[in-house]
Amino acid sequence: MSLGSDLETIRKEKNLSLEDIFEVTKIPVHTLNSIEKDTLFKSSSESKTYLRSFVRSYAKALKITDANILKALEATENGTYDHDLIKLINPETLSEAYSLKKDKVEVDNEKSINPEELSADTYQKEIDSSNEKIIKEEPKTTRPTVDTINWADMSKKVYASPANSKIGLLLILILIIGGLGTAGYFYGGDLIGMFSSEEVSEPPTTAQDPVTSNQDVTTVPNDSTTVDDNSQNNSLNTSENLVLPETLTVVLYAAYDKLEPVRVTSDFNNRTNPFWMDQGEAYYFDFTDSLRVRGQYSRFLLMYNGNVINNPRQNHFDPDFDSIVLTREILSAPEYQQNSTDNFPPNLGVAAPDSIIYRIQF
Repeated sequence: MSLGSDLETIRKEKNLSLEDIFEVTKIPVHTLNSIEKDTLFKSSSESKTYLRSFVRSYAKALKITDANILKALEATENGTYDHDLIKLINPETLSEAYSLKKDKVEVDNEKSINPEELSADTYQKEIDSSNEKIIKEEPKTTRPTVDTINWADMSKKVYASPANSKIGLLLILILIIGGLGTAGYFYGGDLIGMFSSEEVSEPPTTAQDPVTSNQDVTTVPNDSTTVDDNSQNNSLNTSENLVLPETLTVVLYAAYDKLEPVRVTSDFNNRTNPFWMDQGEAYYFDFTDSLRVRGQYSRFLLMYNGNVINNPRQNHFDPDFDSIVLTREILSAPEYQQNSTDNFPPNLGVAAPDSIIYRIQF
C-alpha cells in the first residue's frame, strides 16, 4: 500500500467522505482524490513543497499529527514507504489488518478480496493490481485535472478571500490615519517647535511698547473710592481711544506646577497645539484678535505686557470653546497697558519668570 491508500483507509475508518475533508480543508475534491490515488506528485509541475502542504492539510483533517505525516512524506519521496503512517498511528497493528479487517476491497463487479483468506504477499499483489485497474478505468471527465490546475491561483482563491483582503487593508489604513492624527494632535506642537522655536530674552517690542493715538495712557487707581467723576471720564476716554498693536503677545507661565499638557489656539492659524511645560517655564504666544487656552488652570498664570491677568478662569472662560478666551477688547483695559515686570504681585506666592521663550511662532 502507498501513503495515499493509507490516508484513504484512515478516512474510511473514521466514516468521513471526501466532501467532509473538503469542508474542513477547502481543498477541491478532485485534488483530494489525486492524493489518495498517489498521482498528485507524479502529474503536477508545481513545487513539492507547495504540494506537500495539501497532503499535510488532508492529514490534519484526519487528526494525524504533523510529525507523523512528515515522516510518511519523506519515506514516500525516498521510495521506502511501507505502511509507515499506519504503523506510526498504531504501531502494534499490521497495516493490512488495520485497514481491511472489517471490509472487502472490490476489484470489479464479479470479484472481491477477503484479507482473511489470503497470505500477506498474495493479498498485497491483489491490492496493487486492483489499484492499477481502478486508476486505468477511471472515466475521463471535462473537469480540471491536476495538470491543468494553477495551484497558485487556487491557493489565493481558497485561502485569501478578496472581500476579507479589502476589509483588512481598509482597517490598516484607518489605523495608520488614526495613529498619525493622534500623534499630530499630541506632538504636533513639539514637531513644529523643533523647526520654528526661537529663544528670546525679552518679548517683542510691539507687545512691550503699545502704540497710542497721541494720547497718554491713564491707569485706574486701585482705590476707586478716591477717584472723582472727571478722573473716571478721562480714564474711560483713554481706554476707548487706545490703539493696541496689530499683533498681541500673551505669556503663559507654568508658575505652580508642570502642565501635562496645556493646549493653546491662536487665531493666526486656528490650530490647537499641546505643550508640555515644566514648572517655572514661560512661553510667548502671538495672536491678532483672540487666543484660547485650555489646561490645568490652577497651575498657570497668563500675563500681558508684564501684568498678570486677574482670575482668567472666572472672568474669561467661554463654555462654547471649553477654554479661557483672551481678546483684544480684554487686553485694552488700562490696567494692562503699563509694563509692570518690576512690580510682580507678591500675593501670588511666586516670582516672575526668569526667562520667556517663543515655543512656537505662527
